[in-house]
Amino acid sequence: MPKVIDVNILAICFVSAFLLIWPATWLFRQLAPRIGLIDVPNVRSSHIGSIPVAGGAIFVVLSPLVALVVGQQMDIVLGRGDWALLIAGWFIAAVSFIDDYRPIPARVRLVAQIWAALGLIIYGRYLRYFGAGGFGVIDVGWFGILITFVWILGMSNAFNFMDGMDGLVAGQSLIAALSVAWLSMNVGLDWIALLSAALGGGLLGFLLHNLPPARVFMGDVGSIWLGFIFAGMAVIGAPRSGERLSLGFWVLLLGIFLLDSGLTLGRRILQGEPVLEAHRTHYYQRLLRVGWGHRRVTTLYLVMAAVLALVAVIHFDFWRLPFSALVIVGLMSFAGTYALVHYVESYKIELEFERGSPLGKVAAGGLLKPFRNLLLHSGRILLSDGFVVLIAYSIAFGLRFAQWDSSYHQFFVGIRDGIIAIVFVHLTLNLVVGVYIEKMYRLDGSSVMKLFFSSAVSGMTLILGEILLGPVHAIPISVLLFGATFSFIGFAGIRYVRFR
Repeated sequence: MPKVIDVNILAICFVSAFLLIWPATWLFRQLAPRIGLIDVPNVRSSHIGSIPVAGGAIFVVLSPLVALVVGQQMDIVLGRGDWALLIAGWFIAAVSFIDDYRPIPARVRLVAQIWAALGLIIYGRYLRYFGAGGFGVIDVGWFGILITFVWILGMSNAFNFMDGMDGLVAGQSLIAALSVAWLSMNVGLDWIALLSAALGGGLLGFLLHNLPPARVFMGDVGSIWLGFIFAGMAVIGAPRSGERLSLGFWVLLLGIFLLDSGLTLGRRILQGEPVLEAHRTHYYQRLLRVGWGHRRVTTLYLVMAAVLALVAVIHFDFWRLPFSALVIVGLMSFAGTYALVHYVESYKIELEFERGSPLGKVAAGGLLKPFRNLLLHSGRILLSDGFVVLIAYSIAFGLRFAQWDSSYHQFFVGIRDGIIAIVFVHLTLNLVVGVYIEKMYRLDGSSVMKLFFSSAVSGMTLILGEILLGPVHAIPISVLLFGATFSFIGFAGIRYVRFR
């Protein structure tokens, strides 16, 4: 598609939406209490006092309208998939708005999301082709419909799950919208660029009312719609932009939200907790519980989101970064947050005693200290586990190629960048399941399950990385599967010997 718009047009779209939605949100704040759109705090809330809710309806309605007006002036014609995204998005927003006003059963909300996803698939398209590095393009056929459903429902609910702290979802969405607008402009996706720019301006106008302490909440109408719109952009935009707006771009761009939501959900499933009930066990919520303020936690998450957005734009628009760099940047953000959460929870009283003030007033609680303590207490086991991963994948390579020859040596040297990523993924996921933080006194069934879960997810993460991020030197999937299996055996073996 030929390029029609430029930065100046996007700026007009952005500023117009901002100047419209900023005062409109203020007006909504005055009117909402009169019609009962108020969030009254309960035992799961992280705020004090009644706050107007469903303010997201302002940018849900007005941002697309601004984009439509600008698009009409630029003679941009929307395709059937573009209209399907808009209409399905407004449908799911309408149901969510009703839920904000008068709570409706979870099954009704889920059915509405399924219908919205189905509408986008029927009248738009679904995810079918995936670029997989050295493997070329993978055609998943009709299985892509299931992938699309999971992607859309997962994204919609991930944004909803993360909407529990002032400014978090609005700030992350603002960063994402600006990144998508830039990249879409450069690949000729004019309508998505306009919509993203208008959405960015609208989110900035809303965010000024939603920064800690928030004076208005976006509600389900805003958070679920944002997740659906971003997921839908990925579905309708990828086929027209090649790899530059592929699913890998979106996973990297929104990695913090997806990791926090996904791993929290996985942990609750492993612990047998009801996953559909509201809870306060997301990592940002745990930081809030130990005394960090909304402003501090929001800043931490948005800084990580900005770093990931920068890396995503550089990788998919300017030059390809090494596979290991993508993995390390993506996982390091979450691994750092995880280590910080456990450190602050474990040493809250000690930190407050040392500083002589509540933890919420302590600057970050010492961001470097968690890593220093981790290395001091678990340095040897970290090194041994890294050595296990190297041996495991060396054996896997040997089995895959049957014998060591010049071609095997050349291939092994060529993917050394991937080996760095492999080690880092395994150690990071071991950290996430608590292997290096929680005290282990024996190798019991629970410990084995944690090690197995970590190794299995590591293998799946690397396979998805091959498909989504398209490294230069693809690693055979059989090597990844065997490597994950041998790594688990090595992890368990070291701990069996250690606790004998």
